[in-house]
Amino acid sequence: MQKRLSNPDALLSILDNLPTSIIVKDVDLNFVYSNRAHCQMIDRPEHELLGKSDKDFWPQEQADMFLQNDRSVMLTGEESIVEEQATNSNGTTSVLLTHKTRLESPDGRSYLLCVNSDISALRKRENHYRALTESVPIGIAQVDEDLNVHFANPLFKLFSGGSGSEYEQERVLRKLTEENPTFPGKACKFEAVVQGIGSEPRTMMVISSGWLDLGETRRSATVSLIDVTQMTELQRINAEVSRLNKDLAANMKSLKEAQDELVKRGRMEQLGQLTATVAHELRNPLGAVRTSAYLLQRKTKDTGLGLETLIERINKGVTRCDNIITQLLDFSRNKMLECQPGKLDDWLAGVIEEEARSLPQVLEIELSLGLDGRDVPFDPARLQRAVVNLVSNAAEAMVGTVDQPHANPTSNPRLTISTKVRDGLVCLKVEDNGPGMSEDVVARVREPLFTTKSFGTGLGIPAVEQIAHQHGGKLDIRSVVNQGSSFEIWLPLQTLQETAVA
Repeated sequence: MQKRLSNPDALLSILDNLPTSIIVKDVDLNFVYSNRAHCQMIDRPEHELLGKSDKDFWPQEQADMFLQNDRSVMLTGEESIVEEQATNSNGTTSVLLTHKTRLESPDGRSYLLCVNSDISALRKRENHYRALTESVPIGIAQVDEDLNVHFANPLFKLFSGGSGSEYEQERVLRKLTEENPTFPGKACKFEAVVQGIGSEPRTMMVISSGWLDLGETRRSATVSLIDVTQMTELQRINAEVSRLNKDLAANMKSLKEAQDELVKRGRMEQLGQLTATVAHELRNPLGAVRTSAYLLQRKTKDTGLGLETLIERINKGVTRCDNIITQLLDFSRNKMLECQPGKLDDWLAGVIEEEARSLPQVLEIELSLGLDGRDVPFDPARLQRAVVNLVSNAAEAMVGTVDQPHANPTSNPRLTISTKVRDGLVCLKVEDNGPGMSEDVVARVREPLFTTKSFGTGLGIPAVEQIAHQHGGKLDIRSVVNQGSSFEIWLPLQTLQETAVA
């Protein structure tokens, strides 16, 4: 046979850790025990309570009310359940539902056990609900199983007729139960003619919530009366016209948005075609310049003419122009991608290793790959353009390039490239601790041709975003001035049937 718990320390530990406020008073109504919940509720430690009574802590009016109820329970031995208001040391007043009972100990001593539940939030909601019901154009009442009305708003009393007394309200309710036997116990909605004392008959929409359990075997229902007598045909037509006007306004808005999107797409297509044409036309003569510079370098080598610096400047200019053409072509491409599943982490490690060779040695590069060998569908060539673009942008923002160092380089420049999976998507993140961007720049950095560089095309970030969209993903940008920037390319884990076209 199992033994009951009898260890006093264990019992006190259980009482101390209960979330409900519990206190015990002696026959003189002085505190002899207060658990942690009660101490927290009144904002006083237990040692300040022991041996003292309510009058030592509460305002006199509240203390007198508490002690009067305590004495009644101690004298009669009858349990008391009452609502009390208590103001703690910081001036906050709470509404408490207090259960009090007299207990007899084995040694014959009498004690008062009090259990408090804070119902302040419940009372606030009730008061808010009552305040709302005062102004709504609906009659609302709360009734119990005997059709006694515990609350009725002014309009419900008006519908009941006469002075709106409880008798007149109950009369209306009993009439409704004759028309609908399931009312008000079952959730229902029906039309009925309601005629209060001394009032004209009204056609009402009657709604009941059905019985709601209030505890202690008590149930109540919320009853609503809506006057539909004045719902004439003209009002019905007005309502229909209003609905049609709203639909028309919504359709006009959708049409304008669609037109704006078409205009934007048309401009973007024209810009893409133009950039592609210009890029292709420039690449041919640029190749001739590169070839000529190479031949000139070979023929003048070891001649002592001092042309090496000029040829090097030509080669750098050609490389710079070639990079610009590559950006133009990246932005102008709108063909569907051929995404095949692959080990994105392994591929990314190789891309970063290759790109790091062309970056300044002072730049610290950190890889944090978290896909654990997961296969991800992606287009290696296009995604490489996006990653290289982001990495080179970050490096230039922090330290500049190998040939053109930044005038004010970032102290301890660090570039972090990471991957992770979240919510069914793969995140490829490029983050730096560079100078960051202002909110105005972040808001415009996605715009084609917008750039803060003296030599940039303003197509790098738009091209990255386009590549993300073509993969069925998106690009998120976050930046804080003097703290750094992060660019997140989000890719789906499943191959899309139709890829997005910029």
